[in-house]
Amino acid sequence: GHYVEAVERLLEAKERFPVDSKGWALATAGAFQMLTQMQCRQVAKPDWWNDDGLKVLSARVARAAPNELAPKQMRAMVLHGSRFTWKAVGPRSGAELKQAAALYERVAAMCNAPVQKAEFARDADLCRRRADAM
Repeated sequence: GHYVEAVERLLEAKERFPVDSKGWALATAGAFQMLTQMQCRQVAKPDWWNDDGLKVLSARVARAAPNELAPKQMRAMVLHGSRFTWKAVGPRSGAELKQAAALYERVAAMCNAPVQKAEFARDADLCRRRADAM
């Protein structure tokens, strides 16, 4: 329940790990997840907290820890680009939405919590439908 403190610690951890290492990726994805929470709306955001910065960072995070759930989820959320706390610049392309759908499906398959698994599957379906409608 200490979201603000958790963000601070995760951002500190991100800075201590070598860039592009698994630890860096997990800390970055963790900070991202915390910063999307309602409890962190008033927290000062890092320089990378913008659409372009998040697209670049999430790709690096996903490459650095390709078998981990949190980096996949971060990348999916950024590619999805809607209903989150940063301002997405323009609509997402069909290719971005299809990639987000595939990532959400992988995250759902990795997730053990039934409610979250269903949410990820729903997000995958939403992204796929939006991509197909283009």
